[in-house]
Amino acid sequence: MGIQHEKKRYVAILSPYTTSILHYRKPFVVAWWGAVFPGFGHFMLSKYLTAFILITWEVVINSLAHLNEAIYLSMTGRFEEGIAVLDQHWIILYVCMYVFSIWDSYRLTIEMNKHYTLAYHEGFPLLIKNTSSIEINVLDKKNPLLAIIWSLLTPGLGNLYVTRVLSVIFVLTWWLIITYQANVFPAIHMTLVGNFQGATDILVPQWFLFVPSIYCFAGYDSYVSAVELNKFIDKYISRELKEKYQDIQFKMPI
Repeated sequence: MGIQHEKKRYVAILSPYTTSILHYRKPFVVAWWGAVFPGFGHFMLSKYLTAFILITWEVVINSLAHLNEAIYLSMTGRFEEGIAVLDQHWIILYVCMYVFSIWDSYRLTIEMNKHYTLAYHEGFPLLIKNTSSIEINVLDKKNPLLAIIWSLLTPGLGNLYVTRVLSVIFVLTWWLIITYQANVFPAIHMTLVGNFQGATDILVPQWFLFVPSIYCFAGYDSYVSAVELNKFIDKYISRELKEKYQDIQFKMPI
């Protein structure tokens, strides 16, 4: 009896609630997102639990240290006030986790790229269990432009479009918390009615400086997810057609 070798390196897992795809990433890009907002690099790698820990740490410790407030004051030329507002009890602790987020996301990207290469040499096995009593996830192509548009309208909707429900929970939850604390939507309302000074006064800098990072990341992540999903579907269909319909004697033209 021959020994059957189990394929352990899955390149894609399709469940009723999410689509996780292992694909090649540039380590510096992932590390850069980890620097923009600790946890985002791990989030891109679908390491949701680690990302949740790092993102929570970033928001909590940054707020306790008043780091964003100090950055805002420095950007407006009030350097002495920026230094004074920093809480020394928390800022050094913040730096340690910040550096770890960058380093670990870079390291993990390199290791996952190795697994990606090995998995495709093994025929890129995938695990599909895409139906349940409450949800169905169909493997179909997505329009990357639509993913960005929905993300720009409301961060999280682009991930919902590409069926990454866990991503939606993370992004949309933090978006609601941060925009609420920053008074973003009351400021938008005041701007629309022409009360520009009131909109400026009502914004909370400590929370508002989180907004650009999460807003841009939501669009980028949904776009990349849609592009890589489409690439994977092409490779998957090509493999299925070759294995099930192509004559074994067929020789590919040079």
